[in-house]
Amino acid sequence: MARKPAKSGGARRPPRKPPHAEGEPAPRPGPSPVLIATFLLFVILGGGAAWLATRDTGTALPSVSLPLDQSAGGKVEELMSAPKPATAQQAPVSAPPPPVQRRILPSSIGPDGRISLAPVPDPSLVEQTVVGPLPRIAEDGARSWHVYAHPAPLGDGRPKISIVISGMGLAEAPTRLALQRLPAAISLAFSPYGEGLQEWVAQARMRGHEVLLELPMEPYDYPENDPGPQALLTSLSAEENTDRLEWLLSRVAGYAGVTNFFGGKFLTAETALGPVMAELKGRGLMIVDNQSASRSKIPDIARRIGMPFVSASTQLDKDLSAAGIDEALAALERRALAEGQAAAAGNTLPLTIERIGLWAEKLHERGITLAPVTALVQENMAGDTK
Repeated sequence: MARKPAKSGGARRPPRKPPHAEGEPAPRPGPSPVLIATFLLFVILGGGAAWLATRDTGTALPSVSLPLDQSAGGKVEELMSAPKPATAQQAPVSAPPPPVQRRILPSSIGPDGRISLAPVPDPSLVEQTVVGPLPRIAEDGARSWHVYAHPAPLGDGRPKISIVISGMGLAEAPTRLALQRLPAAISLAFSPYGEGLQEWVAQARMRGHEVLLELPMEPYDYPENDPGPQALLTSLSAEENTDRLEWLLSRVAGYAGVTNFFGGKFLTAETALGPVMAELKGRGLMIVDNQSASRSKIPDIARRIGMPFVSASTQLDKDLSAAGIDEALAALERRALAEGQAAAAGNTLPLTIERIGLWAEKLHERGITLAPVTALVQENMAGDTK
C-alpha cells in the first residue's frame, strides 16, 4: 500500500508503538486480504443469483421504506408521474410549432348596405426599404393574403365564383366606373404604373373591394409587345428579376396578392418564374393566374412550394361584345356548379364592367355566391398553416 504524504506544516510523526507491551500476549492476527476478497466475491455472486431468480419467477425482493421529505412534496403520485430524464437512446420530443396567426382587418356596413374594409397598410405587414415599403410576414405569422382579404362568405355549401378585374389605376374614368358599379366581392387588380395608387386603393377598400397588384411579365412577342418598365424577363438573372420585383411591389401597399400582366413567355419558364414565386410566398402574398399563358407553371410551382394561388378558368372579355361577355359568364356559372367554385379574369373596360354588374344582380337567386378571390384560397387551403 502506498504511503500517504505527510501533512503540510512540517509536524513530526509520533513514534510508532510496539506491537504489544512486554509481558502481554501478542494480538491475534486479522483475516488475510485473500480471505476478505474471497468472501466479498461470494456475496456478489450470491446477490446476482438472487436477483436473477426473482426476475425469472416474479418474486419481489424485500424492500426498505424510507420516509419521504414532506418539504419537497412528499407525494408518491407526483414522483411516479414526474417525467423521466432523456437517455441517449430516447431524445426529448420537441414541442410542435405554434400555429400561424390568421387575422383580418375589421370591416363595417355603411348606411347604403355596402361593406367597407379598414384602411391599409397594417404596419406589422410592412418592411421599409430603400426602394419603398415592401410586404412582409408579420412577427405573429400573419400574412397579407389573409389580413387584407374581403370577409369570406359563410360556408353554406353553395358554389362560389370569384372575378378579378385588372388594369385598375391606369385611367381615372374606368377605374371610377368599376368602383361605382361592381359588387364589393369582386377583387380589383391595380397596375404598378398608375398614379395616386395609394388613394385609389383606399377608395377601393372603402367600397369593400380587396386589392391585388399586377406584375408585368414578358410575353412571347417581346419587345414588340412591351409590358412596361421593370417587367420580369426570362433573359434576366434571378437577382435582377428580384430587384425588379421589389420595385414593383413597393409602388403601393395594402394588397392581398398579385396577378400577372401579360407573361405568356415568362410564365412558362420555370427557372425564371420559380425564384419570383418563392420571393412572393416569403412575403406572405398569394398569386392569381389569369390564364394568359395556356402552359403557365404557376399552379405546379405553387403546389410544390405551398404558396396560395387561384387559377382563372375564364377570360371574360376575350370576345369583346355584350353577347361574348354574357356567354363567358354563363360558362363560368356552369363550371362553378360542376366543380363547386370557379374564377375568372376581366379588364377595366366599360362594357365588361356593365355586363358583370347586370349579371351579378341575380346570381344569388341562381344558387351561386359571388366571393372574393381570397375566399377560394382559404377554402382550398383549409387547415393549412403555410
